[in-house]
Amino acid sequence: MRRLGGINLEQLQKKVITEEWKDIFKRGLLGLSIPLISISYPILNQNRGSYNDLYTFVDKIIPFNKFFILPYISWYIFIAIFSAILCIVDKERYLKLLITLNIGMITCYIIFYFYPTYVPRPIITGTDFISNLVSSLYAADKPYNCFPSIHVLNSVLIAMYTLGSEKVSKLVKVICGGMSVSIILSTMFIKQHYFADVIAGIIFACILYYSVKNIKFNFNKDQSNMYIE
Repeated sequence: MRRLGGINLEQLQKKVITEEWKDIFKRGLLGLSIPLISISYPILNQNRGSYNDLYTFVDKIIPFNKFFILPYISWYIFIAIFSAILCIVDKERYLKLLITLNIGMITCYIIFYFYPTYVPRPIITGTDFISNLVSSLYAADKPYNCFPSIHVLNSVLIAMYTLGSEKVSKLVKVICGGMSVSIILSTMFIKQHYFADVIAGIIFACILYYSVKNIKFNFNKDQSNMYIE
């Protein structure tokens, strides 16, 4: 049994690891703010009598492709996995991610209320598995609340914080970047969003990212408290 100055090093190491995972668990609980905010989405996702049309010539060029439903619905797993990775390996970037996700989603909901938009969807005639997935999405998510796209906003934020982290491996960054791009494209190819919704989501994500970029967190020795400069 290794000792240093009467201290059991193995027990000390176990204690440090335990405290680190407790800290990670506490940070993870903060991520519950995202699904809690999402609770209000169905209330806003309604036809309120009038809406704005943001159709452009770009949308005419982009064809419907049902197979993009796969990256579109992978968004939920994408958010969970890469948020968890940052939560474990990069505390500061994870906290900044949560700040921007929360501000971004709340702001989008406010925009949805005061500036409702509508995106018409194609009629799905196929009965295969992929077509049924698209039909199920259309039935669950009404064609309102499109500008800006929250799918795009959150995907870009996740990608920016993951790709910019020095504590995340190159392989993870490549996977994250690839999934992010496919999700963004999917919003247009399955006709969930117009091109303007996507551009707005990207621009808004960049504004949020650089707005909190210089925030510094100082964590005390026991890693349980933090202060913002």
